[in-house]
Amino acid sequence: FSDFAELQGLSSLIEQTPANSKATVKRTNSDSVLAGGSGRSKITDSIRLALDCGANEFVPEAPISGRTPRLQRSQRGAFATAAEDIAEAIPLVPLAVKFGITAVGLVIRLVIYSMLITPAALRFVYAYFFEPRIIRRVRYGPNRRNYVDIYLPEAAKEAREGSAQPLPVVVGIMGGAWVMGHRSWNTQLGCRLLDADVITVAVDYRNYPIGQIPDMVEDIGRALNWVYGNISVYGGDPENMMVHAQSAGAHLTALLMLERSIMLARGHATPKRTLSMGNLKGCVLMSGPYDLEALQPHVIARGVNAEILRGLCVDGDLAGCSPFLLLETSDWRECAKQAAEHLPPIHFFHGTHDQAVPAWSSTRFAKQLQEKGVSDVTVDIREGFTHTLPILEGPMRGECDMQVELILPFLLGAEAARRRIAALPRR
Repeated sequence: FSDFAELQGLSSLIEQTPANSKATVKRTNSDSVLAGGSGRSKITDSIRLALDCGANEFVPEAPISGRTPRLQRSQRGAFATAAEDIAEAIPLVPLAVKFGITAVGLVIRLVIYSMLITPAALRFVYAYFFEPRIIRRVRYGPNRRNYVDIYLPEAAKEAREGSAQPLPVVVGIMGGAWVMGHRSWNTQLGCRLLDADVITVAVDYRNYPIGQIPDMVEDIGRALNWVYGNISVYGGDPENMMVHAQSAGAHLTALLMLERSIMLARGHATPKRTLSMGNLKGCVLMSGPYDLEALQPHVIARGVNAEILRGLCVDGDLAGCSPFLLLETSDWRECAKQAAEHLPPIHFFHGTHDQAVPAWSSTRFAKQLQEKGVSDVTVDIREGFTHTLPILEGPMRGECDMQVELILPFLLGAEAARRRIAALPRR
């Protein structure tokens, strides 16, 4: 459940789909998630709100030397501002009040984990606060924590001036167990893609208890619209753009993609400059939990209070907040072929030693998508990989460029990606 749950070591990895899952998991009738006031109803309302806002609500100023004037002035207080943001991203007091000892346990695990990785992570901490190529805290929406950080390679200047082609764009949507994520979790990836001349936009969104899953999905929808409508101001190519999402971010992105595809298949009108998910070059989903009902027994076995999981959802509606179960609804069945046309190529990545979210979460969801009419789906299950190895431990030790290797072929093509990866400086 938590990105840091692997420290706990309470139980061995569940490597396969639970046998006879319908017998071991109490299932909600798939169409009951359409009931008024359900989690799914709130999600669809939130996505409509994000779609209808378009990309013009928060238009950025033209960059000057890689930064807007406002951001140049605020750069002097970047450390204090970023520290305040990160403190807000981990709402310790509200969680402790609401969930008591369970929240304290999560905090202790987070502190221990942070201490263990601090020596190797120092260069990324320094980069987040002081790297001049990062444009921090650009607002994309009206809600709390509606900010992005933009990692802008030197080559973006030529692209803005029209003397070079616009650069490819990656939108990074972090994990954090829905309760302690922050856009700075993308620093390692963003800095590495700077060397590959790829713009990274790291998205922040409301965490629980500031918001529930529908609010998080709304924020991500707003962010994608904003990036699509405005990234050209920074030298990025909105037609060569993809999403990379991990853990909780992968779950929220999957929900957004499926719900949006249904809306578009039904003819929901959207403003100009609004992104259709099918226009993305690809979507990499890493280590995501896609069926919250099926995950609940695993969460309990790991010693985590299931009330936290249910609290994320409106009225505790795990089914309505599960993209896996959305594919079983009549809404999907009635427009499956048309909805599938509005989805990008989807690449699932998961490790066999992931104790936070078992690998069957990705394999089951990928199979479900294929059976329900989505053809462009690939699954990559890596032996020995844990929940955080490809995004934290591996890159920090200089042993793994897994994220970059997954991302660049979507944006550059296989051969150009190999050349670009080979040219990257050694960590």
